[in-house]
Order: sequence, then structure tokens, then C-alpha cells
Amino acid sequence: MKKKVLASLMAIAMVATLLAGCGSGGDEKSSETSGTNQEAPEDKAGDDAEAPAGDDAEAPAEDDKAGDSDAAAPSGETPTIAFVPKVMGQAWWDYVQKNVEEWASTNGIEVIYKGPTEVDAAAQVQIMTDLVNQGVDILCFSPNDPAACEAICKEARDKGIIVISTEASGMENIDYDVEAFDETGLGGFLMDQLAAQMGEEGQYITMVGSMTMESQNNWADAAVERQKSTYPNMELVPDERVSDDSDAEKAYQLTKEMIQKYPDLKGILGTGSFDAPGAARAIQELGLTGKVFAISVAMPLEVKDYLQDGTLGSVALWDPGISAKVMLNLGVKMFNGEEIAAGADLGEEGYNAVDIQGKVIVGQGQIAVTTENVDDFGF
Repeated sequence: MKKKVLASLMAIAMVATLLAGCGSGGDEKSSETSGTNQEAPEDKAGDDAEAPAGDDAEAPAEDDKAGDSDAAAPSGETPTIAFVPKVMGQAWWDYVQKNVEEWASTNGIEVIYKGPTEVDAAAQVQIMTDLVNQGVDILCFSPNDPAACEAICKEARDKGIIVISTEASGMENIDYDVEAFDETGLGGFLMDQLAAQMGEEGQYITMVGSMTMESQNNWADAAVERQKSTYPNMELVPDERVSDDSDAEKAYQLTKEMIQKYPDLKGILGTGSFDAPGAARAIQELGLTGKVFAISVAMPLEVKDYLQDGTLGSVALWDPGISAKVMLNLGVKMFNGEEIAAGADLGEEGYNAVDIQGKVIVGQGQIAVTTENVDDFGF
């Protein structure tokens, strides 16, 4: 897909990675939940992989198209599924685990939820290898290092295991990668939210974590295009874009500087998770709540106070628990031999009519976090 998501999404991957923290441990934790309590067979070998969101990946060869795993089984059989998160014991992924366990209980299908205790690519790959060796039928994962996972994912698919990733839109050795949104969709969504708060008029500036963070800059570009096509009474100031080096303190300082430089500045459209928190602090300190508005992707609990006191109207995010359920639904459909085509309904809100771009399945899963739902996530 020409568009990259979360995160690097975050970004899309970016947001989840920011939450996960850094580390290099090799420990692992696991949680098995099942409506069947069956044990996984032990006659397969292989592993899984992970890859960064991106569009630099080469197009798959004709004999390696999306959905080519030989794992489709007659409908009625029950698959064994493994879900490998980036890390265990962290709020974002604890929330995902809760949703995976809920899905397993509802559907009566065993899901092994297992990942490293620190953000460690090698440890994650080893866990994936062990799970494939146990003989799982479906492997879902979110990679810490996509390139490190390509080989094991190929091995897993060669053994007939269905391989489904998220935050890894550039991977080759997968059946599908599930993304909550594309870059154009998220950028337009951010602009729509900011424009509504600004009354669709006034000056604004864009803010990113870094001028080299491709996804964040692509989101900002898409936001500007949405403004130009839809909100003619809004104006991008001459500075156009500033970078806060993924630092809320710098976002705070930049916001104060831009407000001083542009006295009529009314909006700050950020794309990184530090942008809105830093900007909100400046807006509040300067007594400009209700006069200057800011938005970006952000973690709900980090901006809860600003949402509740009205400094921020909303921030943007996607629900990683829903994305996980979509991955599981997709895996079961493939296991049962169902055709996956554009417009498919993958059973969750925002994914009822998905777009398919090569191996990337794109939903409309972006959401506005407000006072009404800020406590729903737990992170």
C-alpha cells in the first residue's frame, strides 16, 4: 500500500511502541484462553515474522499472493491460534489481551497469547518459532522488528500456517496485514476534528515528531489537503510545519513560540503522540482555552485532564482490541476456506466493508477520544 500506517500507527506502530517502552530482555509470558481447552498439536515447525508499516516492500511474486497459505481447512474444524504481542505486561497490550480472551471465550476457540516481557525482537521471534513448532494453525502478531521476522513467517506459511500481522504493512511473508486506517484517512480525520473545534475558520499550523518520520508527515500532508479541499476559510501559516522531536516539553515551547509569532493562530494539528499534550499545556497556561485548539494522536490517559477541563476537544486513536478481534476473525475465515475480497465484513465496527490493497486490509477504525470514552481503554 502506498500509505503507511500507526504507526508507524503508528506510528500506528509508533503509538504502540511508545507505550511498550524500551528493553532487551529475553523473558516471555504466556496466557492460554480457550473455549475448548484443547492442547496444540506438536507436529509442525516454523516461526512468524514482523515488519514495519511501509510501502517500500516489493510486490509479492505471482506464486506468493495474499491468502496463499495452504492452511484452509474444511468448515467445522476448530483451529488453534497464537497471538504474539510486542510485549506483555504493558497497558496497551494488556488491553489487547483482554479483548483476545473475550473473543476466545465467545467463539469457543483456543488462543495462545504469548509475548516477550520486554520489547525485544529476538525474544519475540523465538516465541513465534516455538509456537509454530507446536503446530498452531493461525499466527497473529504485531512485530517489534518486521525485517527480523520475514524468514520465520515464510517458514510458517510454507508449513501451511496462516500468518496475519498488524502494524506491518510492508511485510512480504504474510497472508494479510490488518490496519485500522490508511494515511489519507487518518490525516483527513484529524483535520475534520480540528476544523469542527475551530469553527472551520482561522489560522493553523502542523506539528510532527520529526521531519523524517514518514508516516507522521504523510498524515500531516493529508490533513492539509483535506483543509484545502473542504475548509477554505482555514489558513496554513507560513511556517507550515514544526517538529517537537517527539518531546512534549518541546511541543509546549513551540506552541508558545508560534502563538507569539502568529497572534491569530487558532489551531495546532499534530500527528505525534506528544504534540497535543504539549500544546494543551501551553494553551492552558496562556489562558487560551476555547480560543486556540490542538489535536493529535495521543494516549487517552495522558490527555484525560485536558479533555475534562476543555483544553482539548478530542484526540485521535484506534482501538487495538478491535483490531485484534478483526485479525482473529480474518484468520478463522481463511481457515474455513472463505474468500477474502474487497468489501468483506470482518465482524467489527469500522471493518464491515474493508479495503484491500495487495496484502494490506484497511478499515475505517480511527476514533475520536473524548470525555465520553477516555476511560474505556485503560492506557
